[in-house]
Amino acid sequence: MSPIKTSPVQLEIFRNRFQAIVEEMASVTLRTGFTVFVKETGDFGACLVAPTGEVLAAPTEAAVSLMVGLPGWEAIGAFEHYEEGDVCIANDPDTTRGLSTHLPDIWVWRPIFVEGEIIAFAFNFIHSSDVGGRVLGSITPVARDVWEEGLRIPPLKLIKAGVMNDDVVRLILLNCRIPDQNWGDIKAELASLTTAERRVKELAVRYGRDAVRDGIADLLSSAEERARKIIATIPDGRYSASDYMEIEVGVDRPIRIALTMEVRGDEILLDFTGSDLQVRAAFNLPTYGQPGHYMMSLAMLNYFRTLDPEIPYNSGLTRPMKMTIPQGTILNPDPGRAYGVRAATFIRVMDCIMACLAQALPDATPAASAGAIAIVLVSNMDMETGKRRITVAQPLTGGSGGRPAQDGVDGTSFTGGWLRNVPNEVLEAEMPLIVEEYGYATDSAAAGRLRGGAGIRFRMRNLQDGTALTARGLERFQFNAWGSHGGKAGANTQVVLNPGTDSARDLGQIDLVELKRGDRVEFVSPTGGGYGDPFQRPPAQVLADVVHGYVSPGAAQALYGVVIDGAAVDEAATEKLRRGHEPATGTDRGAKRAAFERDWPEEVQAAMIAALLDRPAPQRDMLRGPLEAAILTETRAGNPPDRARIDALIDTLF
Repeated sequence: MSPIKTSPVQLEIFRNRFQAIVEEMASVTLRTGFTVFVKETGDFGACLVAPTGEVLAAPTEAAVSLMVGLPGWEAIGAFEHYEEGDVCIANDPDTTRGLSTHLPDIWVWRPIFVEGEIIAFAFNFIHSSDVGGRVLGSITPVARDVWEEGLRIPPLKLIKAGVMNDDVVRLILLNCRIPDQNWGDIKAELASLTTAERRVKELAVRYGRDAVRDGIADLLSSAEERARKIIATIPDGRYSASDYMEIEVGVDRPIRIALTMEVRGDEILLDFTGSDLQVRAAFNLPTYGQPGHYMMSLAMLNYFRTLDPEIPYNSGLTRPMKMTIPQGTILNPDPGRAYGVRAATFIRVMDCIMACLAQALPDATPAASAGAIAIVLVSNMDMETGKRRITVAQPLTGGSGGRPAQDGVDGTSFTGGWLRNVPNEVLEAEMPLIVEEYGYATDSAAAGRLRGGAGIRFRMRNLQDGTALTARGLERFQFNAWGSHGGKAGANTQVVLNPGTDSARDLGQIDLVELKRGDRVEFVSPTGGGYGDPFQRPPAQVLADVVHGYVSPGAAQALYGVVIDGAAVDEAATEKLRRGHEPATGTDRGAKRAAFERDWPEEVQAAMIAALLDRPAPQRDMLRGPLEAAILTETRAGNPPDRARIDALIDTLF
């Protein structure tokens, strides 16, 4: 760490001033955005970036939390020369090398000059509701490569020395289905950058360019120092965890995300060796192995901020984290793969980090969160204007896991809590839909002494033929979020077309569904795990859950050992039911995972992945299916193959 030149008082002034600037940037984007996903849900980001490319301040009150750790140096370094008034734009994960992680995220940035020197950069992104591609809304789990997902914008100068590049604007807007709305969102981004420039220059006038420059470097060092102090309180050791993606296309089995977290003094090493290969589906997460990448570090950043809420929120927090992310895996794919649903993969990474923290700090870490965020999107034609309408119907997160001292949060997960809901009135005003139910789902909360948070039930009725429905990020249909210290595993996702009718059918991971007038679709989001033995939950709390509709009387008796008689607890029956109960302990990962790992022991999976990664990339997709079938046959015959045997199988197949 570099020695800090700025006085503690001045450093705190700079921390607060920079924080105020980025919060104002976010507020401007929120208030001036055009699409529902920006102005209501808040899927956008804003930050200030040091000339080195490290984030020096990011919002915590508005916008997504995903800014700290972004590789700003890749965007900055795309141009050899900047002029005052330049604004750059990009959305392509490959040419920005992991700055953008899927095409709907349209990034803009501008240099901020003070006395002829670039003292900082302002960055902003919005999630566009459509950038072209094979489906409305641009994101489908079945996309096989990035070219199916829409318009790719490499780093370009949208504005050069204050003059708009109209050719770039026309090219972008021609290749999306909602050009007016997209241009409105981009202009909201530009307003955010202008705000940042004005405020940073005001700061430099007041304190001087050199003082501000030193303050930027010292804030990064201060965050690093405070992060290291927190890491030093975690017991040294190696902690390992894994979980699965339930990808329904492009692969024959669930996809493994594996992590070994090693704590050494004031440093953390996150080794993702053993994570599965890249897939021919839209779940690849293009990190490019960037140090401290923002989609690999967020769980740790949340931990730091929980223990030190006033810690400077910048990329200094990622400096003590080292990462190993093998090339060719789903977490560091080769260029050109499909990336649209990468958030589902990022969430599973967070789950694995939390599982490792639970081993290191078992009495301070909550049970697993829901592990999925589903973004439901609808589209149809405006019958009066003939124009295409596309909007987000609702972001659906599940309940969080039970916590060491509190129940889980209902309807909001630790991993996606920054997304705000779309008011039903807004959705119904923008689309010919009726929201029939939107609330917490009874008996979805995982049982525990401290129960998990309830999931969300969202049911809508379509009022116009030809409405198209997509939903990205649907996960947890089979595998559950784990329960901790004897708590039960979380509930699974449900998606049903026309529930309660003879034509009802499960939709699973939706690609594109065309709805008829009168069709209903019901979503029930997954939930996090419970914390502690459910039979140790005070009966009065179980009764309150029944009264408020979180738990049914039958579940209260079966899961908690509490007998409800009318509006009261039957004390005698409850005491009898709980008498002799063997206290539950340990981690509950659910029966489906246990069954899967009997066929696919983790050591076999790790050996197979390592063997395939040793082969040239073009061979892997061809070998994968036949090799998995051969391994499964031997494992079910009682002879799970080791690495040497897997290599031999590959030689016979290729």
